[in-house]
Amino acid sequence: MPHTDTLLALSHPLVALLISALLVGAWRFMGRPAHLRYFIGAFAGYGTGLILQITLWPANQTVNIAATGVLYGAAAFLFASGIAQLERKRLPAWPSALVLAAMLAVRLWSTRDPAWSGLRIGALYAAVTLLFLLALWRIRHLARGTALERLLFGFLLLGTVSLLPRVLLTMNAKTLTYGYDGGMYWVLTQLSFYLFSVGAAGLLVLLTAFRTIAHFSLVSERDALTGLRNRNSLLDFLARSRRATQYYGLVILDADHFKQINDRYGHPVGDAVLRAMAGVLAQHVRKMDAIGRIGGEEFMLVLPGATLGETEQAAARLQAALAQHDFSSIVPGLRCTASFGIGSFGREVSFEDAYAHVDRLLAQAKRQGRNRIGRNDLAPTQTEATTDTALTSHMG
Repeated sequence: MPHTDTLLALSHPLVALLISALLVGAWRFMGRPAHLRYFIGAFAGYGTGLILQITLWPANQTVNIAATGVLYGAAAFLFASGIAQLERKRLPAWPSALVLAAMLAVRLWSTRDPAWSGLRIGALYAAVTLLFLLALWRIRHLARGTALERLLFGFLLLGTVSLLPRVLLTMNAKTLTYGYDGGMYWVLTQLSFYLFSVGAAGLLVLLTAFRTIAHFSLVSERDALTGLRNRNSLLDFLARSRRATQYYGLVILDADHFKQINDRYGHPVGDAVLRAMAGVLAQHVRKMDAIGRIGGEEFMLVLPGATLGETEQAAARLQAALAQHDFSSIVPGLRCTASFGIGSFGREVSFEDAYAHVDRLLAQAKRQGRNRIGRNDLAPTQTEATTDTALTSHMG
């Protein structure tokens, strides 16, 4: 093959290697998502296999066909695995192994007669098609996902289905030679690769970027220990609620005797108790409300538009759920309760004022014996009047 043709032919694998290198950068920048590692390996393996086939190294054709078959098969398997890993799924092991083994067997068998070269290429396309279809089946629910997920799924499906006619055409061909010859087959291969690989890589990076941003956004709003909302997330939710409703309910609850649990059993047990409490609380709040951990063993519930009666009912529901929950899986015989403070406030009442009032009532519940909803039996002091007269307050 002339030197110029060789350089032109090598542009194909070099693009694959370039895409692999760009994906490495995206992988590092986006927090090293697992699925991108598979795509990095896929493009690297495909590019390396092309270089061996184009340069005819090793020179022994049977060895070359075997080596490129392994590289192409590995690339197809890694790409399909990357597709499945988008949703943290795996390719089915035995079907994938059988497809790859059959493809390699056909490639080696085809070396017995040059006229069977079409069968060699068709077997490769058939293996790639089957592996991709297996992967797409594993993530088929993306076809009903977000717009970007549907676009990526449709693009991958279209690219996979487009391989089927090539399987039939190459299997019927009798004159395809091994290596690069500048013929129509190689031209079509290069064009389809550029369209598919660049499009797929671009959509993959976009989807990964959107998911990474969404993940970090979620992490920034969640308490690391319990998975509930953190203080900042609750304050943002409350700010939105105050703009949309005339009043809001506020519940503060604090785990009873939590320091004794930590001192007696250790902080790992204390952490387990907090996680269990968070699970109980999350199961007993309305979808329109927001529950979160605001520090230590203290939790807060925000109820948009809730009256005083509705707020008290919510607190009583949480109190009963915690008292009835069995914590024996953490420590045999362990029971945990909480003390509550509640209030309902007009939207003109700031969170700081509402929290200060409710926190005083929580302290009152603690003093009265814990595992109860403290009641605001005393009239507000003069300094509290602007807060407490905006809407009648009740604590627990």
